[in-house]
Amino acid sequence: MIVFSAFNYVKEKQHLYSELDQRLEDAALIIPAILPKGFHHKDMNKVDLSKQQDLAITLALSEYTRRSDIVYLYTLILRDNEILYTSSSASDTELNANKLAFNYFEYYDDAAPDIAAIFKQNQSQIHESRDKWGDFRSILIPIKAGDGRVYIVGADLSIGHIDTLLNETLYFTFIISALFLLFACPLFVVLSLEPRRQVRILVKKVTKKTSELVESEAKLTSIFEYSPVGIFHYDNNGIIQKTNKRFEEILDSDRDTLIGFNMLELLEETELLNMVKQSLQGKVSVYEGPYTSVSGQRFMHLQANFVPLYSSSGEIEGGIGVYNDTTEIQRSTANLKKLSMVVEYSPESILITDINGIIEYVNPKFTAITGFTAAEVFGKKANVFRSKDTSDRVYKNMWATILSGQEWRGELKNCKKNGELFWAQVCIVPVTNDGVITHFIGIQGDVTEARIASQKISYQATHDMLTGLINRYEFERLLAQSITSAQHDTTHVLCFLDLDQFKIINDTCGHMAGDELLRQLGLLLAENIKPQDTLARLGGDEFAILMTQCGLAQAEKTAQNILELIANFQFMWEKNIFSIGASIGLAEINSQTKNTTEILIGVDSACYAAKDLGRNRIHIYHAEDELLAKRDGEFRWVNELKYALNENRFELYAQPIVSLSDPLQKRIYEVLLRLRTRSGDIVPPGAFLPAAERYNLSNAIDRWVVDHTFAWMEQHFQQLDDVDHLAINLSGASLGSNTLLNHIMQQITLHNLPPSMLKFEITETAAISNLRDATLFIKTLSEFGCQFALDDFGSGLSSFAYLKNLPVCTLKIDGMFVKDILDDPIDEAMVKSINDIGHVMGMKTIAEFVENDAIRQRLQDMGVDFAQGYGIGKPAPIDDILQPQRAGDVYNPTENLKAQAIN
Repeated sequence: MIVFSAFNYVKEKQHLYSELDQRLEDAALIIPAILPKGFHHKDMNKVDLSKQQDLAITLALSEYTRRSDIVYLYTLILRDNEILYTSSSASDTELNANKLAFNYFEYYDDAAPDIAAIFKQNQSQIHESRDKWGDFRSILIPIKAGDGRVYIVGADLSIGHIDTLLNETLYFTFIISALFLLFACPLFVVLSLEPRRQVRILVKKVTKKTSELVESEAKLTSIFEYSPVGIFHYDNNGIIQKTNKRFEEILDSDRDTLIGFNMLELLEETELLNMVKQSLQGKVSVYEGPYTSVSGQRFMHLQANFVPLYSSSGEIEGGIGVYNDTTEIQRSTANLKKLSMVVEYSPESILITDINGIIEYVNPKFTAITGFTAAEVFGKKANVFRSKDTSDRVYKNMWATILSGQEWRGELKNCKKNGELFWAQVCIVPVTNDGVITHFIGIQGDVTEARIASQKISYQATHDMLTGLINRYEFERLLAQSITSAQHDTTHVLCFLDLDQFKIINDTCGHMAGDELLRQLGLLLAENIKPQDTLARLGGDEFAILMTQCGLAQAEKTAQNILELIANFQFMWEKNIFSIGASIGLAEINSQTKNTTEILIGVDSACYAAKDLGRNRIHIYHAEDELLAKRDGEFRWVNELKYALNENRFELYAQPIVSLSDPLQKRIYEVLLRLRTRSGDIVPPGAFLPAAERYNLSNAIDRWVVDHTFAWMEQHFQQLDDVDHLAINLSGASLGSNTLLNHIMQQITLHNLPPSMLKFEITETAAISNLRDATLFIKTLSEFGCQFALDDFGSGLSSFAYLKNLPVCTLKIDGMFVKDILDDPIDEAMVKSINDIGHVMGMKTIAEFVENDAIRQRLQDMGVDFAQGYGIGKPAPIDDILQPQRAGDVYNPTENLKAQAIN
């Protein structure tokens, strides 16, 4: 019996150690599954893990050891020849004493010497050792992390525990042996070997299954902990027992606060409370709606599910709650709804097709424009509304562009359902998915009316509003072409015609009579010139005829016929009959003609020479003509202006602009210019500015006004507190001058003036004739801080079309409409339209030529913002601004019309 017992003890000891070593190995290998994914890596550092995360890992490892006979689970790394803990379990006693709760990067100060060698040999090792924690049998297994970093997983069994197991085995062996000897020794010898073998096999299988179960449980624990939705478990009393990280984030609270929270007693959300109760009664409940976190700091859109949890016997053991923060999803859904509404209620027609052009969607505006309903076009090609007026080449280019992934823009002439043609401004954008075109979005707007308006605008921009003849700008363009063609041995003749006695009719019967005379005379002249000749109204009572392919002798005969035609013309107005005459200047356009300025100066001089000779006659321009040499025409102003600039004989005046709606509005003035002759007389700008503009002196005059106004403002700045801004007029020539543009900004800076106190006025005609330069000029100074006003708005007929392209803040309504608004409903309608358009575009409006209180009141009723004119205040020397009581004179109706016409 002693021999058998000793032999059996040795065998059982070997078996026990083998089984315990297997347990150590299984326990050590389960550690990576418990640790967070990617926990070990080359660059790990002590600051990577918070105290809370460190403690969570210690508790997870301790939970495992609590369910087994393993004493410790831990992981080690070797850094700088020192062995460091990265994780470790702890006993309940140690945890309660707050020992070994935090192990991340803790120094292993009692490590066995052979542990360091394991990192280098990269082989697992089982050994028995003694340290300050006791005597242990340990397994140390080196493992490579994802990035190649080697770390050790370890598990410890207490030697005392092993000795106990061995003693139990020994005692058991003695008892069995004794029984065996007493009762069944023979049978035992025969039968004991095979069952023992089967038992060992069974034990191994059970051990393996146990290990797999532990590993599976660890994986499920990891899945639960790091789930992207919040999960929590509560018992039958509604008390939360377990939570995961996402649940804590959603509630903006920590685990210690949540564990033990009694939802049945403390939950304030009535709807959520009812759902918890229903789940404890075996019902599944779903909540979706707004939610405020426990801390009160987070507001979200919550989706919550409450599911009852059943035991193996079918009884409810509490429930599982799943929380999901769907705020971003709700926001995205709301944005999609907004975008859908934008498309649905877009003022533009929108359709979506597949890659082959088959229509999949159209918005209501599509139906409104084309007449086709969605049902009528779904599944059909987008060319269902194509017209024959657009060439195939356009469509081929369009398809080539969009199939290459680029946006296509253009105008197409399409056909409505009823057969009516319309112009569409079309934009087609490819829609891609991972670089592959899947759909096309087509946006089209009906621009038929805009095209018609554009054609009208194009016509109006080149024609005189009153007579329908081409205007000065178009005429000068054609004249330049004729000068170019005359360089190749071809001659033309320019005829300049100025009416005699026109001012008498204008002053006697008024502007309406003068306008009617000009209209009738324009028709008369147009009917009596050759088809190849060009007739234009240059302005005022001046006309010009470009006689192409014509010599001087033939032109003189034609001019003589025109003189007779005008002399025989009888103009009737309100029972009065008037006769007029004309003075005509002729100038030949030949290879010696240099430019339009030269030929216009010559023919203008010849015309005024005819006036000097007695009017109603013709004078032909010759360079050597003594009469023309004596007659300086506008050249006398050219010389006078040059001298005035050199001698500083210009003077600044100012005219008030008042608010019609805000009595507290600060004062506003327009800066005006006067010329003092050497004899001391004051000359208004209407007398000399036309010559300045024609002979390229306007830029220099503008510069003088800018410099002297800025200097005056700097000198008197302390006295201008109640002045909002001063408005300075700029000529058309200045709009194309980068030099003047830079000079203005330099002077504003030099004189330390607020740019907002400066407004520059440019005429509508000047802006439109040089739109690109004007836009750049205005934009640059506007960004600098200055303001801009469009002067004489409405006079050019092209106003509304070009207005959106000019970044101005104020419209000055042309006085020709304002002065007669009390008597002329058309003028009143024009003023109202301009005011409404200005306000729609966010601009302020100023009415000019406000002659009396009645006009002022009418303008105020219309909603016009500001008024200027003799009925508001007369121009006065600029120093009068410093004395507000003298800033404007009382309205004088007898002086108004004539005075404003020359200002």
